[in-house]
Amino acid sequence: MSDGGVQAEVCASGPAAWDSIARLAAATGSEASGRAGDRDGGVLTADLEGDVVLVAAVDPPRRHTARGPRTTSTSAAAGLLRELAPWAVALDQELLPGAQLWVEDHGNDFTVRLLVSAACEDELDRVATAAGTGLERVRTWRTDSGLDGQGSLPCGRAVQLAVVCLP
Repeated sequence: MSDGGVQAEVCASGPAAWDSIARLAAATGSEASGRAGDRDGGVLTADLEGDVVLVAAVDPPRRHTARGPRTTSTSAAAGLLRELAPWAVALDQELLPGAQLWVEDHGNDFTVRLLVSAACEDELDRVATAAGTGLERVRTWRTDSGLDGQGSLPCGRAVQLAVVCLP
């Protein structure tokens, strides 16, 4: 989980993004920096249980964000994180140091992505196998930067995998 931290991006603009930050601040007992309408957005940092740090930031919407009414919610995002926690905790921390778990909210669905690195090209398959532990129907394919893949948690939630070679 990115060296003990979790990064959450609220990919929305205007009042909806600031409402989400305000709800996260209230839920964690923290205060966000910045104000609604700030050009650079705002950031919320909160120390959670188990040495987990939550960092949430308001950012302009990105491609693939939902058009029309939002169907995801803060409670759905929290439920997804609770669903992912047992799988993420069970990953081999020694073989996957610095692994990053990204959850992107597109407004109508979430994308779950695990990013890991291998020390050399010979380690790609071994690291990809470790990253896919606990997933079903794992498929991987070679890319210019390493391996990409996809699998499913037992509940059916899709997880994208990316293994890059960092010499």
